Amino acid sequence: MKQQKRILTGSKEIQQFVGRSWTVIYKWIREMEFPAVKIDGIWESDSELILEWRKRQIMRD
Repeated sequence: MKQQKRILTGSKEIQQFVGRSWTVIYKWIREMEFPAVKIDGIWESDSELILEWRKRQIMRD
């Protein structure tokens, strides 16, 4: 089984993993505590944190 990359570096990697536009993701970061931060000018995230965040969003509705 291929191991999935856990750390996502840059907005394009985050965007590809999530399958949404950067406009939507950036809105989620600002308004919905999406797990991504800018470190030294580069967006960083973690695939497992994103999956956990998505599960919480699904459970809220």
